[in-house]
Amino acid sequence: MDHASPLEPLHELSADVVTQPADAGIDVPYALGTLPDGRETLIIGDVDTYADFTHRQGDNPYGFQGTCGLCSCEGVLRQFGVDVTEGDVVAHAVSHGLCETGGDATARGGTTLPDQARILSDYGVPAHVESADSLEDLAANLEQGHGVIIAANAGVLWDDATYWDGGQANHAVVPIGVARDPATGEIEGFFVNDSGTGESARFVDAATMADSWLGAGGNCVVTDQVHAAAPGEGTPL
Repeated sequence: MDHASPLEPLHELSADVVTQPADAGIDVPYALGTLPDGRETLIIGDVDTYADFTHRQGDNPYGFQGTCGLCSCEGVLRQFGVDVTEGDVVAHAVSHGLCETGGDATARGGTTLPDQARILSDYGVPAHVESADSLEDLAANLEQGHGVIIAANAGVLWDDATYWDGGQANHAVVPIGVARDPATGEIEGFFVNDSGTGESARFVDAATMADSWLGAGGNCVVTDQVHAAAPGEGTPL
């Protein structure tokens, strides 16, 4: 998967930037990087690696097109080393009654959050459903190394009124990293994998994330386990 890396692993980190995340209990890689508007930011999470774990939904032998939740499950499972395809996850969901199989192609493959948690658990990555009150709740899960799927409103996320659908949660995406102001620690946004557009590591600013996710209920699926420790975790890349 081709994507522009926001990370600058050769950039020299100042001492105050290095100590802030360590003191905050961050257990994943972090490095200085650049936002789309050119501002420097602190990127927390293995964004470059996880950006490879997404693709445009609909790549399954059933012809199902409404598979954002199932593709999100695929992406999270691949984060944990489970070698699956969208077709594998769709077949599992169909055989276990964990997705929509009726209606038109855009509806088939649709899942609920409990369905998604069950699918992850079936593949050996136990997960549960949470309701969040703030972006810091989401950031904390990612910074501790949990895999996360969020239920967002596609119209807000894509800035496209066609998909507003009353503002309800109607799309699933996988956040893979947090962007914080290097000086203040304030959340500037998140990097997400979006099977609806096929975009990997797309930067979503904090205001858009709040409107599209918290505004649609703030619900998400969170893995019970965290990513296995790897060289560089909790230290600058």
